[in-house]
Formats: sequence, structure tokens, C-alpha cells
Amino acid sequence: MSLAIGRRHRSRPAALLLPAAGFWLLLAVIATAAGIARELFLVPLLGELRAHQLGTLLVTLAFLAAISVFVRRMRLSPGEGLVAGVAWLLCAVAFEFGFGHYVDGLSWSRLLSDYDLSQGRLLLLVWIAVGIGPFVAASVNQRRRRA
Repeated sequence: MSLAIGRRHRSRPAALLLPAAGFWLLLAVIATAAGIARELFLVPLLGELRAHQLGTLLVTLAFLAAISVFVRRMRLSPGEGLVAGVAWLLCAVAFEFGFGHYVDGLSWSRLLSDYDLSQGRLLLLVWIAVGIGPFVAASVNQRRRRA
């Protein structure tokens, strides 16, 4: 049996699983690098809150750019984009809280404080972008293909 025939028997969701998991790891690398850069360069220049805000904006833009490329290359439908975004969101939040609490030793209240918009903390915006970004990008791509 040729490789092409073997591929034909895999379902689309199964074919997307490995690339989507690999892409999530790329998002984790981007977030980690951005966090290190924020602490090394932005915090000394801007202070903690402003560095958090600018760093959050930059990582959100980096995520959206990467998500757009992934969605276009994988030719995700809006439904597939929604599934991927929700899966990435769940993995990211689990990693954020698991690593933050059990490895970094941060308290649950400290971890939750990054989601407090009333205090200028913007991490929630990153997760909104990760959760719905693939759906939005796939919807835009689908409209462009039809036009």
C-alpha cells in the first residue's frame, strides 16, 4: 500500500492533531521567550505594570500572526479553527496555572491577579486571542477563497 493511499484513510481531524499539537508547543515557546524578554528588558525600562501591558500586547500580536499562518497553511475551516482554538486555550491555561503554581511556586491568587482587568492586567486578552483567533482567521480565509 502506498503512503498516499494510507493518508487517504485518515480522517481530517486525525490529520490535524499532530500539527495542532506541535503548533501549541510553538505558542508555548513564543510565550516563554516573550516572558523572558519582558523581565530582562521591559521591566527595568517601564516598571512591572507597563511592561506587563506592553509584553501582553506584543505576545498577543505574535500569537495572532502565527495563528494566521497556521490556519492558512492547514486550510482550517471555521469549525476546525474553533476546535483548535479552544484546545489551545485549555492547554495554555492548564500550563500557565500548572507551571506557575507547581514549578514557579506562585500562589493561586498571584496567578489569578494577571487576569484582573480593573488593575490593568491584560493576560485575559492573550487567551481570548488564542481561543477565537483561529476561528476568525479561518472565517476570513474562507471568505477570501469564495471571493
